[in-house]
Amino acid sequence: MRKATLILASLFLSIFSLNAQVETGTAVYYADALNGQRTAFGEVYRMDGYSAAHKSYPLGTVVRVTNTANNRSVNVRVNDRIAANSKDIISLSKAAARQIGLVESGRATVRVERAGYSPANPYASADSPYASAPPSSYNYYGDAPNPYSNMSPDVAPKGYGNPETSASLRAASYILPPTTFGFGIQLASFKKVENAVEHLEKMKANNIENAYIWQKDGNNRVVIASFPDKVSAGRYLDALKSRYRMNGIVVRFE
Repeated sequence: MRKATLILASLFLSIFSLNAQVETGTAVYYADALNGQRTAFGEVYRMDGYSAAHKSYPLGTVVRVTNTANNRSVNVRVNDRIAANSKDIISLSKAAARQIGLVESGRATVRVERAGYSPANPYASADSPYASAPPSSYNYYGDAPNPYSNMSPDVAPKGYGNPETSASLRAASYILPPTTFGFGIQLASFKKVENAVEHLEKMKANNIENAYIWQKDGNNRVVIASFPDKVSAGRYLDALKSRYRMNGIVVRFE
């Protein structure tokens, strides 16, 4: 009986460890020169956002990173890859690195815990609910399946170039990839791409992430993308209306 109890206890601990998905290793943060460049998953890196590069977690995974030297934590969303042979386990955006005191040291030992999923990066502001919130099992997709859960972890980081300066050249980094699926939120539409870029960059200045230019029917539509279902997009639109007083419509990418 005692032996059976010990076996059950061991199984429970094993299952608990798998669910916790905790790893310890060193963390670094992005160089300033990478701001505005595309990540391995095609999103735009923003140094003032709360995002990270990880070796294997799928796009959209939210992880809690704790600096073991000072016990300061931050929640970030994975939207990039670091090399599989890297000695570091995670690379943080500068805002996230500053939150846990990593900017001063450049590299630190951290504990990484899986916390959930999110279709967009956490807010990049001092009052970010991700800055000090504990890990959560909340499913940001509601009852819909996570479209990224089966994505291959073997996505290699893309090369980075120098940030472009003119509006027409900057637009290239904002164009919505033609392979984008699911739903989005359309906030504006312009004939001239320069006007779309100006509108989009004002949104970025207000810490609204995942904004793109969707070129369709001769128009340059400013959208936030993408969401796995209409319900998720609607919820995010409600949050935009509440937080930023912004109006928009839910659209489907086909």
